[in-house]
Amino acid sequence: MEGKDTTHQLSEFLRILFRGRWIIAVSFLAVVGAVTFLTYRMRPEYSSSASILILNRDMVETEFLNSRPGPVPKSRNLNALEILRSRTIVEDVIRSLADSPYRGELEIMREAAPSGMPITFDNRVSTLRNKVGVTLQKDTDLLKVSVIAYSPFESAFLTNALAEQFYRYSLQTSRGEITDVRLFLEQQLDVVRQQLSQSEEMERTYKENQGVSALDQETTQLVGQSAEFHALYNTTQTELNAQLRRQEYLRRQIAETKGTMVEDISSASSPLIESIQREIADKQTRIATLMANSGPGTDVTVAALEKEVEAIKSKLIEEVRKVASGGASAIDPMRTSQRLFDELLSTDVEIKALTARAEALREVMQNMDYDLERLPQKTLVLARLTRDRELNEKLYLMLNEKYEESRITEAGKSAGVQIVDPAKPSVEPFRPKKKLNILLGMLFGLVIGVGIAFFLEFLDDTVKTGDDVERLGMTLLGTIPLVYTEQIIKRLKKQGKQFTDADLHRVEAKMITRFSPKSPVSEAYRSLRTNIQFADIDKPKRVLMVTSTMSKEGKSTSIVNLAITLTQMGSRVLLVDSDLRRPSLHNFFSMDKTYGLTNVLIGSLSFDEVVKHTEVEKLDVITSGDIPPNPAELVASEAMKKFIEEARARYDYVLLDSPPVVAVTDSAILATRVDGTLLVVSSGMVSKREVQRAAGLLKNVRSSVMGVVLNGLDIKKIYGSYYYYFHYYQYYYYYGSEHKSGKSRKKKSASADYQEVT
Repeated sequence: MEGKDTTHQLSEFLRILFRGRWIIAVSFLAVVGAVTFLTYRMRPEYSSSASILILNRDMVETEFLNSRPGPVPKSRNLNALEILRSRTIVEDVIRSLADSPYRGELEIMREAAPSGMPITFDNRVSTLRNKVGVTLQKDTDLLKVSVIAYSPFESAFLTNALAEQFYRYSLQTSRGEITDVRLFLEQQLDVVRQQLSQSEEMERTYKENQGVSALDQETTQLVGQSAEFHALYNTTQTELNAQLRRQEYLRRQIAETKGTMVEDISSASSPLIESIQREIADKQTRIATLMANSGPGTDVTVAALEKEVEAIKSKLIEEVRKVASGGASAIDPMRTSQRLFDELLSTDVEIKALTARAEALREVMQNMDYDLERLPQKTLVLARLTRDRELNEKLYLMLNEKYEESRITEAGKSAGVQIVDPAKPSVEPFRPKKKLNILLGMLFGLVIGVGIAFFLEFLDDTVKTGDDVERLGMTLLGTIPLVYTEQIIKRLKKQGKQFTDADLHRVEAKMITRFSPKSPVSEAYRSLRTNIQFADIDKPKRVLMVTSTMSKEGKSTSIVNLAITLTQMGSRVLLVDSDLRRPSLHNFFSMDKTYGLTNVLIGSLSFDEVVKHTEVEKLDVITSGDIPPNPAELVASEAMKKFIEEARARYDYVLLDSPPVVAVTDSAILATRVDGTLLVVSSGMVSKREVQRAAGLLKNVRSSVMGVVLNGLDIKKIYGSYYYYFHYYQYYYYYGSEHKSGKSRKKKSASADYQEVT
């Protein structure tokens, strides 16, 4: 059962597609045509791409440490990806294009839009940002940056400009703090150079004016020590200022993401941290004291103390990190760059250590200055001048050394990125992708067409097939295919057959069982006849009423053809036109309707006087007669009951053509007087609700509804021409169709059918 249901559903699905084939075809052609037209109207766009490698270590560091770079943190790749898309980079690119010799060839740099509106700097930036694409290659540290433009050259040019600007930005960012320190040292070096020149000139002038050539040995030693400690103090102050500069730079770097980090680190405190800071200060004081009272082994002791200070610094860094990472005001290093966090922490510890050292050196320096002040006035002045000159010399040498170190460090800093593959102009346009667009248009057109077909099918509530009848819970007695009278006439005339007016009338009246008994439609009526005969073998139905839900459903055509098939099996049949409102049976046989059933019912004529014989053997007709003002009362009269009984006694079958059951009550009344009722439903014309209503009206009067005759089924439209020819023509040959017997059989079949007509 499950397999049958699936097969049935698939069959119904295919039938819906076939019925909506023209809608699907029109939708398909419309969408494909529109997509093709728009695709070929689109202006071609080109895309060029460049590959950028994200490095993990500075090149200088890698060379000196002789180590291979480790994997790049994922966050750094993502940061680089966002920086490439940033407005800052794009703005710098647009500014650089303003001075480019290729500016005139770049559409993005045009002064006005095609509409005449001027293009501003912000418009160019927005346009370029919308055309930039950046992707991170899977499982690599490679970024692929691309720019879409209307020419291959502009696409490649803008892509390379973007990659180069990103490289410059990365290099500037990498050297940022070192550059700040170098500039600071450069400024200080200029100041000390001037001070040294002035101090040398003052010492020389004083010696010449006072006639003093040199200081004594003891004074020279004291002056040298004082100068050395002044130099150490100034050096410490310079380093402290450099670290403060560095701290300020790092502060700016993380201001947007973690604005309070510096304050949190600087204010991080605990008993252990305070103890470590005091220990550093004590060590620095001891170093300063030993240097002031130097003796044998002093250098070794000072070096050991400095090593201890470095170890204590590392300990302090770890302790500050622990405190800063926990507690109420915790800092999460993962929220920002780990490198920035570590550098900021190291800078803060270094500042504290240098501050402690400067305080210790200041104390020693003040003691030495006190000893100098006790010298004689003349010697004191020379000593001060000599000390200032030596101090400036030492400061100049120290600053020059620091300055050169910063220059080397700055030069050794890499951008951290490398342009691996510059962009090249592409040959094929990036879009439109013509083949893909047309393919998608075809797919989309089919989907729309199928969707519309199913939507219309959903909206269509009419009864179209026998399956629809059975789904309503009603018996399907027969299915009558649509009769193509025009094709029949055309085929017969094409074969040279001459039609009389009577012949044409039979064809046009669709009395197909009369003029073409071998046709599939005639076979369908014979099948209906058989189903009626076997509907109830024990109690044969002899008096039948044929009705419909509404007019123009072919009930009169069906009852006439059914009557002819009954006569073909030797039965005497009486056709009664009981539609006393819009009678039509007289038209089929070209009879006069002026006297008939109404005359019998009112008693003006007898039964025999209204019976009319037809050219069909054993088929008689009683027309409606004059149309009465009260047809319902006549049908419900006792005279109608007697008329039916008399007809039953004289004929094997009595067929009554009645009006539509939904429109008037005549059929419901008449249905109680007959043996059975046939409900004719025109395929695709009547809604399921109307059919159910008609059946309900007949059941309400307890009529014996034998079933439904589905009329006018367009086999080729609903099932397809293959189904039509295979299932209906496989047993019968129909008016010149192709057949294995060839032309001779065509002529023979057509001749036989024509003889039946005449």
